[in-house]
Amino acid sequence: MPGRVILIFALITTAAFGQPAAQSYRDAAFRQGPEPGIRFSSGLTVCDEALHNGHWVSRYWLSTGMIKPEFHLENERRQWEGLPLDAFELSMEGQDLAGSWEWVSAKQTEVHGPDGLLVSLDLSSKARPIKVRVKTLLHGGPVVIRWLEITNTGQKPTAITRVSPWSGLLWDTPGYKERIGKDSEAAFEVAYTEYQDWGHEGAWRFEPVVNTTKTISGTRGKSGWGHPTFFARNDATGEWFVGSLGWSGNWTIQLTGRQDPSKQQARLFFSMGPSTADPALRVLEPGETVKTPEAHLLPMRADLDHVIQALHEHVRRNVLPPPVPGREYQVEVNHRGYIVDHEDEPGLNREIDLAADIGGELFMVDAGWYGPEPNRWWQNAGDWYAGAWLPNDLNPVREYARKKGLLFGLWVEIESVGAAAKLREQHPDWILTRNGRPVAEGRQLDVSKPEVAAWMESEIARLIKKYDLDMLRLDYNTTVNEGGNRVKDGFVENTEWRHVEALYAMFDRLRKQFPRVIFQNCAGGGGRLDLGILRRFHNTELSDWMRAPRGLKILNGMTWILPPEILLRTFGTEVGDHATDGDLDLQLRTVMMSRPIFRGISPSPEEFNPILRQKIRDAVELFKRTVRPILVNSRVYHHTPLTPMLEPSPWVVLEYAAPESDRAVAALFRTSQEGDPTFRFRPRGLDVARTYRVTFGNGDKAVEMPGLRLIEEGIPVRLEAALTSQMLIFEAVPAPATR
Repeated sequence: MPGRVILIFALITTAAFGQPAAQSYRDAAFRQGPEPGIRFSSGLTVCDEALHNGHWVSRYWLSTGMIKPEFHLENERRQWEGLPLDAFELSMEGQDLAGSWEWVSAKQTEVHGPDGLLVSLDLSSKARPIKVRVKTLLHGGPVVIRWLEITNTGQKPTAITRVSPWSGLLWDTPGYKERIGKDSEAAFEVAYTEYQDWGHEGAWRFEPVVNTTKTISGTRGKSGWGHPTFFARNDATGEWFVGSLGWSGNWTIQLTGRQDPSKQQARLFFSMGPSTADPALRVLEPGETVKTPEAHLLPMRADLDHVIQALHEHVRRNVLPPPVPGREYQVEVNHRGYIVDHEDEPGLNREIDLAADIGGELFMVDAGWYGPEPNRWWQNAGDWYAGAWLPNDLNPVREYARKKGLLFGLWVEIESVGAAAKLREQHPDWILTRNGRPVAEGRQLDVSKPEVAAWMESEIARLIKKYDLDMLRLDYNTTVNEGGNRVKDGFVENTEWRHVEALYAMFDRLRKQFPRVIFQNCAGGGGRLDLGILRRFHNTELSDWMRAPRGLKILNGMTWILPPEILLRTFGTEVGDHATDGDLDLQLRTVMMSRPIFRGISPSPEEFNPILRQKIRDAVELFKRTVRPILVNSRVYHHTPLTPMLEPSPWVVLEYAAPESDRAVAALFRTSQEGDPTFRFRPRGLDVARTYRVTFGNGDKAVEMPGLRLIEEGIPVRLEAALTSQMLIFEAVPAPATR
């Protein structure tokens, strides 16, 4: 068995208020003996697991970097009987393999891109010819990643019927009663996204979990407009646990709280994994190995802001693909505003003129450029050739955009096929079916079929080459709910696992083949925002819900998980009545606190109101010059973390601070007439020892104030009317030179 290896990495930076920033540290310690085990350390996160009576169990988690003495664990072992401690779950053909595992081997290797320590544990089942490789990736920060590689070592096909790549004990909290409020009964609360419907992203809701199991699920055939993530809070210790499943299909998360007031004992257990309405998640041929979704876990003792910042740092460094050099964070203009389903070359060129005029950096041709006549974007999906309304194809449009100094992008919905598409007639066998009947009225391709996946990949590669694309925008509007199924080797297998598997592999290859192309994610807005799909895409549509105030609440909620610089928000007239939702400042500041897309700002350059034109130009220039440099890699502070999605609430307030605390931007949005019209804004991302120039967006006035005063006293912002806003920009004043 390999020996113990410790890898220590240097201090990165210094955080505000003189506190040391996160240090990078990773370690895997292997134990031998009758109950062999592994202790994983990453940052201050410690996870200890062991083989106990054929179960690979979670012994403990700590977020302090400390290691529990073995004699303490001996006392705890006496209480393990009957507890759901298995650190992963796997059932084959309905048989739970917990209790059947034998240690085979373990090793650790350094990986790169990004750097990490990968620990691989091989276990073999005594009950079935199944081998599991438990893979744990330590990047040196507080978030740890886990997945399984499952191999059928038998002579006949078998089926995965249930799997959780990570599960078991999160917290064991003795003496909890004396540390929670006297009027409280719950040691643990869990936050989850309340809805999984279109246009409802980021609606977090907290619930206590007391002697019950809370089940959260996504059932829309993709990770959904909810999110496969939970935030658990231990009210007795002040600790947080965040779990996120990187999976773009249906999923289930369960959190079980057990409390015994007489024994003063509280425990929280969890499991998370892909789910299906069919008997089999995935059939394995003899000798075949499949990889499960990745689970990302973060335990941390901090306030919610710093937990979110740790998640953002993890997503930026360890999940997202690196930005394309020189093409990192564009101001985007999209053609869908005034010529929806009436696209032609002169109209697209007019849109390009408008894009260049306001300072846009990338022009995107969205849905409606392809397929048979008439131009119906929904029904024509699948036929990826320029429609008759573009007789010169898209190349002249691309060249005109380039002439105007713009990058060029194109929209496809490659997994779907519309009712009018010739592809549907040519390949009726490519349509996804459930119990022999078409799913989603036949609009979904069966991506689990290798020939379909191969066609999709070749079509995307062809389009990128033909149109010399700078960006490819992938949309996915079809909702398949339970998904398709088929009989495979005698098992009724759901097709979702193979669909996601093929999609991930396809875009892994395409990004390598086209390293200069920006890949943009969309799925009916935010229908796939999970960390699995975002491993393959540089940025993402946040939501198709563009109207205030809900659009502001969606941005507020989804920045609990995802950094704002990858989230696209829209200004314009594509959506009915969008232009009526708030004054111009609110509408422009909404998109400036994310990645702006302009969709439909004027029917033509001649009809462009000069006052509106100047407002947009000024906002784009402010974004480029001041906001964007702060936005990228910012520390995000939620001054109104929980806002009811569908009910009136008074404010949404977001602050983004540069890591060096020398700059920050805050946007305060009055979202209804509810509540106090004055919000006292106390910045959280500044340095108490510095002085700042504070610029007020309303009135464009500026004052200088000490950081300590700003943090302690704050700035009262009064907004009388709903759907109005204020933007505050903080810039550190250089210290006077000393003799």
